[in-house]
Amino acid sequence: MTLRIALVVALCFVLAVAESVVPFVLQLRSARPDLLLVVVLYLALHDDVMQGAALSAAAGYFSDLTSATPVFLYTFLAVLTFVVLRIAGSGLKTEGGAQSAVVAFGASLVHALIAAAVFGFFTGTGVHFAPVPMLWSAFGTALAAPLVFLLLRRLDSNFVHAEESGGLR
Repeated sequence: MTLRIALVVALCFVLAVAESVVPFVLQLRSARPDLLLVVVLYLALHDDVMQGAALSAAAGYFSDLTSATPVFLYTFLAVLTFVVLRIAGSGLKTEGGAQSAVVAFGASLVHALIAAAVFGFFTGTGVHFAPVPMLWSAFGTALAAPLVFLLLRRLDSNFVHAEESGGLR
């Protein structure tokens, strides 16, 4: 396991804890930014297929651990999101900023709709959409996207510079 993979997994752990604790502390009951979805977006736009899909599965697993949903629901959705973005977003390259916020907003809405449908299917409760919490969550995800992209880009730039100088392998 390379150091970069370990650092991305560690960042996913930190973001999973943050997205679980911060809304609780701020008493945001119906909406939370999906920070791990932003990691999946970054991986879909910047990593190769096998490594990105595996790291997306890890990010989804951390979402599973911090949510009260059926086992592996978010792991499945994270890998599905990675694949869809990888295919649909082949012409889309973003390094962060406003463009990453727009992509995160749209991806968060689609992700929430698919999650509600899959959750309703697996639990047998039927599909229930809550548009207001979905919009707030998408807005929070969009606000957080530039920061998460910045963290991941900085992590990647350290590895590019080290590999060019022969320091990391």
